[in-house]
Amino acid sequence: MSRPIAGFAAALTAALVLTLAPATAASAAVSTSCTSATQAAVQKRILTDVNAARKSAGKKALKASSSMHKVAVAWSAKQAASGTMKHNPNYASQIPKGWTAAAENVAYGYTPQKVTPAWLKSTGHRKNILGGYTHIGIGVACSKAGQPYYTQVFGKY
Repeated sequence: MSRPIAGFAAALTAALVLTLAPATAASAAVSTSCTSATQAAVQKRILTDVNAARKSAGKKALKASSSMHKVAVAWSAKQAASGTMKHNPNYASQIPKGWTAAAENVAYGYTPQKVTPAWLKSTGHRKNILGGYTHIGIGVACSKAGQPYYTQVFGKY
């Protein structure tokens, strides 16, 4: 990638990075226990929900990327360990090279059933979910208090 394009891509990436925290304690209530045993099922549910939203919008399904998944899982684990939701400032350099667009969504405290609908109600998060991306990585990790932290990384390849 040339320097001007890399600079533009970095600026675009920065503009697409968004966060989502629960609006109320009620919406943050976790109805299922947040354990490593449930994390794979939650990731699958999020992928299913995201691709259902994309299908409804006339978009192609995102392909799950194991490399991107590792980046998202590692970031969710870091957030859960610190008890702080924030963006990964390095995700764009950690996902596989060759992307022409990239984005990240993070959230915490939502149930698996409510996190994707919450992202979809937010204009910026919705833009990422329904954007022109081709691949996704999904991470979920649990804090010591049982609070789930979610990360989605998107790439267009």
